[in-house]
Amino acid sequence: MSSARLGGRSRLLIALILGVASATFAKRGAAQVIDGVVVDSDSRIPVAGALVSLVDGSGRDIQRFMVDADGSFRFLVAAVPGSYSLRAERLGMTTRTVDSFDLEPADTVTVRIALSHRPIALAGVQASGERRCELEAALGETTHQVWDRARTTLRAVGTSDSVGRYVYDLERHVRELEPRSLEIRSETRTHARSTDERPIRSHPVEMLVGDGWAVGDEAGGYRFFAPDAHTLLSDLFLATHCLRLRPRDESRPGLVGLEFRPINLRSNRTDIEGVLWLSRETGELLWLEFDYRGLPGLAADHRSDQVGGRVEFLGLPDGGWIVSEWFIRMPMMVEERHDLLGGRRARLAGIAEEGGRVVRAVRRGTGQVTYAELGGTVLGEVSGGVAGDGIAVVGAGIQTAVDESGGFVFDGLPEGSYRLAYIRPYLMGVDREYAVADAGVLPGDTTTVRITAPPVHDVLAAACQVEEWSPGTGILVGDVSDGQGRALEDINVVAQWVAVRNLSGRMIGQAQTAEAVTNRLGEFRICGVPVDRHTITVTAGTGVERARTEVVLSPDEPVGGVSLRLAR
Repeated sequence: MSSARLGGRSRLLIALILGVASATFAKRGAAQVIDGVVVDSDSRIPVAGALVSLVDGSGRDIQRFMVDADGSFRFLVAAVPGSYSLRAERLGMTTRTVDSFDLEPADTVTVRIALSHRPIALAGVQASGERRCELEAALGETTHQVWDRARTTLRAVGTSDSVGRYVYDLERHVRELEPRSLEIRSETRTHARSTDERPIRSHPVEMLVGDGWAVGDEAGGYRFFAPDAHTLLSDLFLATHCLRLRPRDESRPGLVGLEFRPINLRSNRTDIEGVLWLSRETGELLWLEFDYRGLPGLAADHRSDQVGGRVEFLGLPDGGWIVSEWFIRMPMMVEERHDLLGGRRARLAGIAEEGGRVVRAVRRGTGQVTYAELGGTVLGEVSGGVAGDGIAVVGAGIQTAVDESGGFVFDGLPEGSYRLAYIRPYLMGVDREYAVADAGVLPGDTTTVRITAPPVHDVLAAACQVEEWSPGTGILVGDVSDGQGRALEDINVVAQWVAVRNLSGRMIGQAQTAEAVTNRLGEFRICGVPVDRHTITVTAGTGVERARTEVVLSPDEPVGGVSLRLAR
């Protein structure tokens, strides 16, 4: 009996990380600069992990930026002067577009973008009875809702890696598996640190769609490819594949499945189909699984759910997204003589698997460990706390809620030292840098922390950088921008109110003021305003370029937020 192997020496290439085309930056002095901050519209605190896209006049994304815990972003635009827009998005929040604004050579624009919370609404999503195969350009409303959530995660994954946000410690493996049982016959593991922008390189989508997902190589085997975020988001892939919702799987009640499959199968060309699996509760894309259609060579007549692959996605505490684990499986075929019928037949002799996982991810530049496969836990108890208040990791954009018993927990924190702050929502973020405890985290260990909720007056004093807080006063926090949403710097903001005093039995009213100047992001903070439930008038600018609003503070809500728009 003679045999020939298909894929016995095949090289497996896994294409898993989104590749966003890098922009070519001009020299600092010649480039247009767009920078700003993304904040929560309710609490006014920065939003970690928001994805900001710079869009040109034709609607094309030309740059993307994943904001850090401080919510800030910056684009250097080496382009001809013209009209641009900004789009900010984050899972679980509204997507907001700052409408077109003009950029001139060497111009600088600062923008403040406020996002509001949007409840995830996948709980009731069901596949329609028609089971249509829908193109991206004509998705039904329900399918589009699920695809929109998946696309948000895919964009975040790609942006995190296309700009080299992390350095990865990777473990890769090559295995030979037993068919059907998938028991490991042999295995080789290697470890490496990837300092590349992307730890695993993608194959260009034009070649995948044109040449197929399994192509012959010079060694006589085949190279197999897997879909990455860049591929799934590309116009070319969406023009040749369609999407449809998978019927509810009662064995996976917490998941929503979005299938993709080729519109047309061409002879002598391998294509892929698969499912994107999302959480019904959070809308997050958890993993995708795929298999091949139209396998080449001896595997042409073979079809098995054991051939294909899986890609898992993970959101990190700093707001970034990564591919945390992956594998791809291909058939190992043999051709043998059929003793009874004569002739020859192909038989599946084994499954070749190549895959890997991220053991650790470190922020480039800062050296901060943002993901460790074996993380630690911080278990805490708050004295004097209120259920629903929060505990935040200072400077990391991570927050959890205090439960009814005064407890809280952070799971999966990478090894390191952390500072914790007690967060009262009505203080509108002025307490997010006020550390009340330290916590050291070791891999696999649990650290116990006891926190005492700090007095509000101590937090307010620290926010205004004074040693002692004046009773009966509060803080105004706000921002000033123009009609296009561009932040305005060096704008004078005045708060005015009437203070009433009892002078020899007579109530005397006296006008008082406090003022501040906006910073680069158009933000201001005015300390020492009254919390006596009387009206405070806040005015920005002068003359015809002036905006005004009113706010009332109370002892229970000593911090107020205002946004002012000047018609420039």
